[in-house]
Amino acid sequence: MTLEVNRPEDAATAFADAWSRHDIDDFAALFSEDANFVNVVGMWWKNRAEIEAAHRATHETMFRDSRLQGVVSPVVELSPGVASVHYRWTLTGASAPDGSPAGTREGILLLVVKKEQSGWRIKVAQNTDIVPGAIAPPSKAR
Repeated sequence: MTLEVNRPEDAATAFADAWSRHDIDDFAALFSEDANFVNVVGMWWKNRAEIEAAHRATHETMFRDSRLQGVVSPVVELSPGVASVHYRWTLTGASAPDGSPAGTREGILLLVVKKEQSGWRIKVAQNTDIVPGAIAPPSKAR
């Protein structure tokens, strides 16, 4: 792997970097062998091989010209050697199923990372699209 993952927050920036370079080998190497990843539409991959295969397929098609950029929020240490990282992202250059431009998307990626011998690796990833105009209903507190 050519990406250094020396700090928990580096996992998020390396994720976006590998995505934007469409380097699925580097992308997959960010994950632990037994990682879990739930994407924005609820697809759930339960190991590195599944995560790699799914992203390799989409980067040959709908994400072929995409770019992922974003901002890392403060890291939360969950226990020694385990942390959570939120990454607020913007995706551009993706295609719709018919090949037309899909437009800009925004979302939040949650990573749970663990310090391993080879550096910080993603154990759990949960990705969420931000839906424009969606709001929570008002509280019914009494």
